[in-house]
Amino acid sequence: METSTGGWAIFGAVAIAHALAVISPGPDFAIVTRQALTRGRAAGVLTAAGIASGILFHVGYGLFGLSWLTRREPASLKWMGLAGGLLLLWMGVSALRAPMPVAASVTEAGETRRASALRHYLLGVATNVLNPKAVVFFVALFSAVVGGALPWTLKLALALWLPLATFGWFAAVAILLSHAGLRRALARHAHALDRTMGAILALLGAWLLAYAVAR
Repeated sequence: METSTGGWAIFGAVAIAHALAVISPGPDFAIVTRQALTRGRAAGVLTAAGIASGILFHVGYGLFGLSWLTRREPASLKWMGLAGGLLLLWMGVSALRAPMPVAASVTEAGETRRASALRHYLLGVATNVLNPKAVVFFVALFSAVVGGALPWTLKLALALWLPLATFGWFAAVAILLSHAGLRRALARHAHALDRTMGAILALLGAWLLAYAVAR
């Protein structure tokens, strides 16, 4: 009984810490917001799915022993930070330079071409995986909260819950922001919103680059 109770306590602690990290503003939130506002619901949800898939990479670090990479090759975090910063900076500058908002090529009926769907998904994966702060967060979280050996059942429960919770949050954000009524209300400010999200992405990219160089 004590083992079961302790396992649920660990699960709850990890789930709460993860939820607080997910809902805080960052690259993932910024890219889902821009995708949903400028390209529509399907693009936002697909990007959310990519972000959730990226979480599996970080879960691997924390739960299944892949953190040896960051211990043996500390420079890997710097290179990930540089790559992630450049990606966000490129997306932000592209949005800032766009002469007009990108036309929504996705409808609520799901009229997304296969190539476009894959692109939206991979954008989410890259944004999440190349965020070194996410790597640091998950390694630190599991080192501090989990510690020691865990039953495989608890590891699998966390490995399933964390990506699903991530997808649920960002998919909800995408669906809310891509609601037809809300998008119509924001249509007159679409260009300004796109520029704003571009500026946020560019600033996040520049911050990640500075953080990686300073390590």
